[in-house]
Amino acid sequence: MASAAEDDYICPVCCEIFKAPVLLSCSHSVCIECLQQFWRTKESQECPVCRRRSSREDPPVNLALKNLCESFLKERNETRSSGSEEICSLHSEKLKLFCLEDKQPVCLVCITSQLHDNHKFRPISEAVSIYEKELNTALKSLQKKLQHNKNIKVEFEKIVQHIKSQAEHTERQIKQQFEKLHQFLRDEEEATVTALMEEEEQKKQRMKEKLEEMNTHISALSHTIKDMEEMMKANDVCFLKQF
Repeated sequence: MASAAEDDYICPVCCEIFKAPVLLSCSHSVCIECLQQFWRTKESQECPVCRRRSSREDPPVNLALKNLCESFLKERNETRSSGSEEICSLHSEKLKLFCLEDKQPVCLVCITSQLHDNHKFRPISEAVSIYEKELNTALKSLQKKLQHNKNIKVEFEKIVQHIKSQAEHTERQIKQQFEKLHQFLRDEEEATVTALMEEEEQKKQRMKEKLEEMNTHISALSHTIKDMEEMMKANDVCFLKQF
């Protein structure tokens, strides 16, 4: 249960540490939300503790109590931050139950608080067993999916390697075919140029022979013309003899 010091900071309505406490004219303090809900339910502005009617519709905030509560919570949280996590942060009791609605461990005092009205609880060990089964089922499913994805990844890597190998093989074939084509064209080029040069040489040789023959005819004609010119220059008797 709560210690004597902690009782001074507990709201008499919600049984939890004060949140925004207000001070009534009767000197009792209550959480503002608890007071407003109590007034809506009772339809009268009376104190939830002594039932005296409040003289104000908007009671002032109890700043002193508010500051004390904040300091108390801060000190308690700092003390527990280095200790066990099995202690309730609100009531300093061991966490023995699990709230199925809020999905969080609670202490025996929590189950009587307004925050957990009509909630269902299970022992911590029972809740752990239930969630461990669910977690194991989910874990096995995830492991199965992981293995499935790994298998698919391996198949994809094989396909990628096959595509790469196939592309490299096709590239080599293309290069070989084009190299054969290039060699064929080089051979054809060489053969065509060689044939052209041989044909050129043959034609040049034939023309050379014709030129020599023509030169011979020209020379003979030149001698004949010269002889005829000389003969025509001679006197009549010589001309007739030579003719």
